[in-house]
Amino acid sequence: MSGEHVVRDLYERYQARDWEAATALLHPEARLRMPATDEQLTGREQLIAFQRDYPEPWGDLRVLRAVGASSTCAAEVEIVSEAAVFRCAAFWTVRDGLLHDGVEYWVTVGGDRPPEHRVAAPG
Repeated sequence: MSGEHVVRDLYERYQARDWEAATALLHPEARLRMPATDEQLTGREQLIAFQRDYPEPWGDLRVLRAVGASSTCAAEVEIVSEAAVFRCAAFWTVRDGLLHDGVEYWVTVGGDRPPEHRVAAPG
């Protein structure tokens, strides 16, 4: 399975709350960094626990796009919740056909305002 398919499947399994299937897509030594909050998760059990234990309802997650090859992949993910719309750019390396080293950059859509010298992009 290509990196593109593995990364898409991971986030789709998160949406389905199918933790067993999601675990099977992560390398046992998987790592995930989230620079916005300066968190690092190590080992697939910790990554899955983070997702599984995240307070519900966290909204509807959908993969907007996924790209990749045999050793690297990326996904753009959107979560629409009652409170806000979130986007994630996720980048992963693939090892032994599984997601190994990842970084997720999360933003709140419309959460930051442009500087006064720039006009905000239309809706």
